[in-house]
Amino acid sequence: MNPHRENEIDFSALLSQLESGQVWEYESGARDHCRDVVEETFRALQRPTDFPPLEAAIVSGDRVALAVDPNIPQIDDVIRGVVKSIGQTDAREIDVVLWDEASDATVIALRDVTGDAIRVAPHDSAHRESLRYLGADESADPIYLNRMLVDADFVLPVVATRPLDTVCDHDLTGVFPAFADSISRQRYRRKVNSSAGGRPESNPSEPSWLLGVQLMLSVTASGGGRVAQVIAGTPESIRKELKPSGRLPDDFPPSAELVVASLDGDNQQQSWSNASRALAAASRFVRPGGTIVLWSGIDDPPTGQLLKVTEELESLEPDVIEQDDASETEFPPWDSTVGPAQTLARIAAEHRLLIHSHLDDEIVEATGLAPIGSLAELVRLSRSFQSCGVLRAAQFAGTTIDIPHSIA
Repeated sequence: MNPHRENEIDFSALLSQLESGQVWEYESGARDHCRDVVEETFRALQRPTDFPPLEAAIVSGDRVALAVDPNIPQIDDVIRGVVKSIGQTDAREIDVVLWDEASDATVIALRDVTGDAIRVAPHDSAHRESLRYLGADESADPIYLNRMLVDADFVLPVVATRPLDTVCDHDLTGVFPAFADSISRQRYRRKVNSSAGGRPESNPSEPSWLLGVQLMLSVTASGGGRVAQVIAGTPESIRKELKPSGRLPDDFPPSAELVVASLDGDNQQQSWSNASRALAAASRFVRPGGTIVLWSGIDDPPTGQLLKVTEELESLEPDVIEQDDASETEFPPWDSTVGPAQTLARIAAEHRLLIHSHLDDEIVEATGLAPIGSLAELVRLSRSFQSCGVLRAAQFAGTTIDIPHSIA
């Protein structure tokens, strides 16, 4: 079995078993999914919006780097389509660089897709040898980005675009802060958390401009966690095309006392980062003081700050280390648990959270959150509520980067 497909969640079979007085499903993505992801991806790159076809943008001998969000649904088929399209050009070399959220199974799956001629590597924020100086931001702070991206002649971001990404002030291409050094990423997170409206002082899209990114590939997910649409174009054109309509409090279906958010999808989707995205999305649909159940196949034990999610938010953010404090060979380690822990702590302060996973109950309880072990338990819980809303593929229903103050 493909290890990337293990641990796959499909909540559709469980939805009908919930026994609240009223049960409804929120629209989290398109109802239909793409039938041929490889061909749809290939065609998208042949006719981007506001940009020439890919083969006209890549000249002979170019080194191409794909800056890839590993959480893209059906990522192996998407990358097959991208590689097929680049194969129509005279590119000399292709590198695939993944956000450091990539699971080992995802890395293995992509290496099987691309073969030995293409390098596939997760980003490393902490080692200077994997980074290259890009420039200074608007605040004169230095930015280092992944070396393979900076050294490339042509960089193509390939990202899962979520509905609210298009109305948030963060980099739609995913280049920054995901591919930056650990100090820049930590500084960005601190600015987002502390600034008015959740907006950092400096422009988060500036690194992608400095890198020369003009074309990106956007993948949107269906409500079942599969590919719904693949669009290639400039970031500005994609932002306009995918801008969501606003949801008002009295929209139907209304908020519910109980919201079940599921991580529909393969092994890559079953992560604490996606758990935090799903819970952030679900918090927009649950009534004040209501209950949220995350239904997942997570089997990685929580570590680091995830073991402190019931503490004060301020205690979860380490002091920002300045650039001068980095050694000549390394940046400080990047703690990937801080962001998810902050999101979980913020939501747990306002709602009751229960998590279904493949972990033992005592491991989940170590986070301060409550486990829910079986479908039977979920059914019994649902009987206690008059209203229950279901948000499938919830990790794709909100934003990529949690910006709590700017999303109503």
